Amino acid sequence: VVTRFAPSPTGFMHLGALRTSLFNYLFARKNGGKFHLRIEDTDQKRLVPGSVEQIQNTLKWASLNYDPITLQDGTVIDHAVQSQRNEIYQYYVQQLLDNGYAYKCYCTEERLEEVRSVRGPSKYDRHCLYLSEEEKPKEASYTIRMKIPDNIQYTVFEDKVYGKIKIENKIVDDQVLMKSDGTPTYHLANVIDDHLMKVSHIIRGQEWISSTPKHCILYDMFGWERPTFSHLPLLCNEDGSKLSKRQGHASVDYYVNMGYLPEALTNFVALLGWHPGTNDEIFTLEELVKNFDLEKINKGNCKVDLLKLEWINSQHIRTKIEKDMDQFLEILRPHLQQKSIKEDEYLRKIVYIGRERIKRVPDFVDFFDYFF
Repeated sequence: VVTRFAPSPTGFMHLGALRTSLFNYLFARKNGGKFHLRIEDTDQKRLVPGSVEQIQNTLKWASLNYDPITLQDGTVIDHAVQSQRNEIYQYYVQQLLDNGYAYKCYCTEERLEEVRSVRGPSKYDRHCLYLSEEEKPKEASYTIRMKIPDNIQYTVFEDKVYGKIKIENKIVDDQVLMKSDGTPTYHLANVIDDHLMKVSHIIRGQEWISSTPKHCILYDMFGWERPTFSHLPLLCNEDGSKLSKRQGHASVDYYVNMGYLPEALTNFVALLGWHPGTNDEIFTLEELVKNFDLEKINKGNCKVDLLKLEWINSQHIRTKIEKDMDQFLEILRPHLQQKSIKEDEYLRKIVYIGRERIKRVPDFVDFFDYFF
């Protein structure tokens, strides 16, 4: 078993991204497999400086340790970065061109806009597929599109969460695989890297279901075995609206800064779409590994209930105080320094008394006012 977390470094890490990384980690560890990190930065215009470090720091904070990757030449790297692998994508897209599975598209943005204005936001009209050699512009720049097969009516794949999914090929677009600047699109780089990294199970958000037929077709074109797909349900606010990146509580940083424990947030996120099959709700990371099962992921959207997170966090605080006071005092230290409170036996007694009442670590600051 090999899984991967493949984020784009376009800003803060979303709560949904933490869940995706967690489920990939749990499945790999449960099955004695590998869990890799790959940075998908092919869209250079959307990059936000510092995002890669932020992703790595968040995974470290949550104890989701990823495994190094061994490349084809035997080199071992910490994690993969797509912008450093362009030669590989060029090699494989040439294979598709040579085998008639892809073609060059010389259409300008103006022409594509014109086609969309007439046909609506539908499929590309394959204008360039039918150009003769004489009609092809000699100096013009071009993109490379995949040629969705006409001779196969449907693309069918099995999803571990949503079951059998069947898509008519006639509604699948001839996706651009290589941009005019010679860099790959997400779809090409994603499939090539998953194959070369020997990824056996792809666990990702529900929003990628519509792209999966294109990915399946690419696997088939290359003659590669398809991985197993599992798509995770959407995260929603309590009113049912989608949890948007624009909302503060969609960011993992929000929960870090609010004083939630990493083990509490991973516990909470695990229960967004996955059910252990029992009434248990408090889990350590080790217990999540032991209990995790793709078959127990729900199809329905998941509401992010912050009151439930507070309760889960309070249970983890209580357990940590009872089992490892020294470790908890380390977490508490910045708040102690803020109040100029000494770490002595009296403090330990006060912390122990407070374990039943505190929901977040910073709450101790107000609690201490009664005693110091």
